[in-house]
Amino acid sequence: MTPSSQDLPATVRLTAPGGRRIAYCSYGDPTAPPVIVLHGTPGSRFEGVALRQAAADAGLHLVCPDRPGYGETDPVPGRGFHRWNDDFVALLDHLGHRRAPLVAISGSGGYALSAAQAHPVRVTKLILACAAVPGAPRQTYARRIPIVKWLNRLVRWAPVIARPMLAGTGILKRTRGRETHLAAWPPADQLIMMEPEFRAFSELDTTEGRRQGMDAAMADLAGYARPLPEPLGTIRVPTVFIHGEADGNVPIEVARWAHAQIDGAELRSIPDGGHLFLLMDAEPLLRELA
Repeated sequence: MTPSSQDLPATVRLTAPGGRRIAYCSYGDPTAPPVIVLHGTPGSRFEGVALRQAAADAGLHLVCPDRPGYGETDPVPGRGFHRWNDDFVALLDHLGHRRAPLVAISGSGGYALSAAQAHPVRVTKLILACAAVPGAPRQTYARRIPIVKWLNRLVRWAPVIARPMLAGTGILKRTRGRETHLAAWPPADQLIMMEPEFRAFSELDTTEGRRQGMDAAMADLAGYARPLPEPLGTIRVPTVFIHGEADGNVPIEVARWAHAQIDGAELRSIPDGGHLFLLMDAEPLLRELA
């Protein structure tokens, strides 16, 4: 069963300079300094539900905003991962903090990297968890599972087909839950995806993420084919990559390539970990935030 509204934290809505609305949820200890956590693609502020108990146990305060065009956050015209940079500053100012750690999960990697380049003094630590990286060489995606590989290609080549797939109304809906579909994922992810709790969480998160349609998700996926305007080597904040060695969505080769571009960056690989490893064990992330 999908979690009810009584199970969810309150949604906070702030008005950013220029009148845009930004929505977010908080998880864990609200008296602790904030950690900004960015959801995947498609996703929403409810992605923090999966980390709620771990955050509370660790005494952390995770702040999970809807990215532009997702959930209840207003879109930003144009394309490019820099579109979230101003939201990052507005969110920190609203929270009353000058600096905070910034965590990117999966499809939010480009947004976190862009914000770290634009506002390094406001990022205490950049953590990329199984995160996609703009401009990663094609060969780093060689081990990506076929259905994800084709979806990312269709976003660029045939968006009329990719859009319903992302919306869950195309082929993905027809294959979701079938053994042939699950078998494409690493065993660790299969175990999670078969759990009723995960299915309920995933439905909640993606439904909210699609509230405004699929424009934001389409722009996200298309954006990863191109590098950021500034090289990754310009990042000057402490950076850690946490990545499952068996990730079939964003292969660990992406993280290894990006890690080599950023001076002083560290890479924590999770043996046998899939793309969803944080849902099974948040400890690697909590250690970096301790």
